Amino acid sequence: MNVPRKYGGLRFVGWLLVIFGIIIIAGGILVGVGIINARPYPGFENGLNLIGLGPIALGLLNGIPMIVFGRVLHAITDAVNNAGAAMVIAEESRKTSEAAIKNSEALLKNTETVMRNTEMAVRNTESALKAAPTVALSAAGATVAGVADAAKDGVQGMANGTASVAQSAANTAEAAAETAKAAAADAADSASSAASSAVNNVAAAMPKLGS
Repeated sequence: MNVPRKYGGLRFVGWLLVIFGIIIIAGGILVGVGIINARPYPGFENGLNLIGLGPIALGLLNGIPMIVFGRVLHAITDAVNNAGAAMVIAEESRKTSEAAIKNSEALLKNTETVMRNTEMAVRNTESALKAAPTVALSAAGATVAGVADAAKDGVQGMANGTASVAQSAANTAEAAAETAKAAAADAADSASSAASSAVNNVAAAMPKLGS
């Protein structure tokens, strides 16, 4: 993760202090060594020129604090930047944790939904198993009722057919009786007419017989 570094100017000042401190120390050492190795003052022909220790001491006393202060500035900027990076990481971790919590809640809700659907499926299966015998009996009863209705309809049809035939026979017999009655009436009328004619003929013939 790339976190932008802050306080670049302060770090630059720290590097300048470090560089200047190194230059001061190196300069003091060079000057001091040069003085020590130079021709001694009168009266010190047989010894070293210890005056050269002064520049060395001054270089160390001035250069080391500058280096230390420059490194302190670096440490401060690093601490600030690390703190900022830690805060960014903590914020991202918080967001990741919130996202994970939301995903866990969504997964929990989905799991609860699946459990509810499973419970409903189990209940529906139990209801289907309980209703299966009733449905079978209802179907069997419906079948028997249908057969009984069909038989009843057949018997009723046969009865209606027999009644129709009997009614037709009765109507035919009645028509025959009416025909016979009409024929008998005609025969009686014919016989009566013949008898009347015969009587008239006999009456007409009597006077002829008497003469």
